[in-house]
Amino acid sequence: MKNETKANRIPENLEGQMKFFISHKQEDEEIVKKLALYFKLREVDFYLDLLDSKLTEDGKALTDHIKSNLNNCTDIIVVMSEKTRFSQWVPFEVGIATQMELPIASFLKSEVQLPGFLSYWPRLKTPGDIDKYLDARELVAEKMKILYENRQFASRKNTEIEMFYKQVKSKL
Repeated sequence: MKNETKANRIPENLEGQMKFFISHKQEDEEIVKKLALYFKLREVDFYLDLLDSKLTEDGKALTDHIKSNLNNCTDIIVVMSEKTRFSQWVPFEVGIATQMELPIASFLKSEVQLPGFLSYWPRLKTPGDIDKYLDARELVAEKMKILYENRQFASRKNTEIEMFYKQVKSKL
């Protein structure tokens, strides 16, 4: 992995499997718990702060904790509602995920207008859309595995993410 930048590396404990960081506003707890249950049913690993006993309220410690957990994820899904617009943490989490070059998607609680920073990425609205997302990620991962014959390249992550976005957007 010496040819990869930190942003392009896949955490070794996640090689070959997805782990989602679920970004949300606290007031959307009901839909977030349903999303987490759906991931459990699909046997997809995730990080959800509501289930984190080590979460702290302290500013610096909380920031470091969020960054650490994002670093152990392969994807981020943003639960988006009208309330999310007023979140201070969701844009921060998306910014970190963008810097890390993680695939990003929004899960829309209802028909909400997305803020500009979320408008590029796929918009998921139903469990079926989540299935399409997961299928697209798996398909692209297989294509990349064949394309690069399991070698590590700094550009692999960028290529994989772009291929994934095209694939999932064509399905939605």
